[in-house]
Amino acid sequence: MRRVFWMLFGIGMGAAVGVGVMRWTRRTAERLTPASVSQRAFEFARDWRERLADALEEGRAAMAEREAELRAQLVEPGDGAR
Repeated sequence: MRRVFWMLFGIGMGAAVGVGVMRWTRRTAERLTPASVSQRAFEFARDWRERLADALEEGRAAMAEREAELRAQLVEPGDGAR
């Protein structure tokens, strides 16, 4: 009885590992197809461009705010200068 149990256990484990390896291989192969690689590269480039645009926008806003602060410090009240 013990031998039958371990034999069936070994067959079950072998089948489970085999199925897992087959799934991993299939997913990896699909992930590395030229269409998939080009799509991921395009998405990466698009995300990078969006992050760069956001950073530039934030930088310009910070520059404008700091410029307004500096101009306010330079202009004294009643000076007539703007």
